[in-house]
This record gives sequence, C-alpha cells and structure tokens, in this order.
Amino acid sequence: MRKTAVLLSTLALSTLALAACGGGAEDADEGAAPAPAATSEEAPEEEASEQDAAAEEAAEEDAAEAEERASAAAEEESAGEESAVAMDGAEDPGPAGEDAAIPADAVAEPPQEIGEYTLMDGSGPAHMYSHSQESILISLDSTVLSSDYESLVGEIETDNVAAGTGSCGTNEAGSSITCYQRTEDGVLTLTAVPEEISVEDMAVFVNQYAEQVGAA
Repeated sequence: MRKTAVLLSTLALSTLALAACGGGAEDADEGAAPAPAATSEEAPEEEASEQDAAAEEAAEEDAAEAEERASAAAEEESAGEESAVAMDGAEDPGPAGEDAAIPADAVAEPPQEIGEYTLMDGSGPAHMYSHSQESILISLDSTVLSSDYESLVGEIETDNVAAGTGSCGTNEAGSSITCYQRTEDGVLTLTAVPEEISVEDMAVFVNQYAEQVGAA
C-alpha cells in the first residue's frame, strides 16, 4: 500500500513537470510569434524607396525632354535668323530707304551678276537672269512704266513684302511673282514664276539688285 502511494506521488510529480515544460514551450512560441511583424514594417520603407527612385527617374526624363525642347527652339531661332540670308548664300541687304529710287542709267545697263544669278545673252526689253545651280529665271523688264507706283502695287497685294525700292507679291491668280521698283523716272518691273522661286527669295534678289545699282 505504501509502495502504491509512493508510485502515485511519482506519477503526479512527472505529470506536473511535463505540464510545466509544455507551458514553457507555448510561452516560447507566443514570444516568438511577433517576429514577422518586423518584416511587415520594413515593406512600406522598401516601397517608399522604390517610389522615390521612380520619381527621381521621371524628373530626370522631364529635365532631358525640357533640354531637348530648348535646343529645338534655339535651332528654330537660328534658322529664322539664317532666313535673312539669300538662297545662294549671299546676305540680304534688306529693302532700300523709304524714298530711295533706282538710278535711270542702271535700267539701261543692268549688272552682269547678282549673287548666284548671271545675266543671260539676248536682246529685247526683258533682261533674263539665270541661277547658276538651279532652274530659276528672273525677268527684269527694261521698259520703265509711267504709271503711278501706288496704283500698280495694288495688283500684287497677295503675299506682298517690301523689297528694294518697292515691293514684291503675287497676282490674284497666283500665277506670277511681280516686283515693282521705283526709279528716278517711273516704275521698273521684275517677274518670276512661283514654281521656281518664293516671294521671299525673289525679294532678296531685288534687294541685292537695288543695292548693287546704287539705289538711294
């Protein structure tokens, strides 16, 4: 009987010890459980870093695009300045003064060369200038008109631009470019076709002509 009591006591103590060990393991597991929370806290920081990197990259791309646009604008401005240069590379002297007129003797003896244009051989009231490299012909009519300049210029109001001692423009039909130039005793006429030259380039030629013959 006494041995039985001792055996029961031993079993009871063993059970308590096992319970104590089991409880400690559970406590250890409970203590270790919060560990993943630290990893979940690091995730927003990584996302924030990625967002910052993306924002920085986007800012760099925007800066590069802005620089390209500025460069393109500078090139366009430079091209606009170069448009004041004649198509043959000679500088555009611009229109003559407000009251300037082409000398009378210049009408009878036109220049042999004006920039890249050369006076062609031939007789007749119209002197023909031919471009040295392109198929462009410009006619200079030596017949001085007695009509009033203001009445004539009304015929070339389309795309009209100042040139030499007068202006250049196209007729209503757009089939001809005409430039009327004031001379000392009337009005001189220069013509070309739009398919070969623009009004602006025609004006440059006329500006060069007026300067070369001494319009003043």
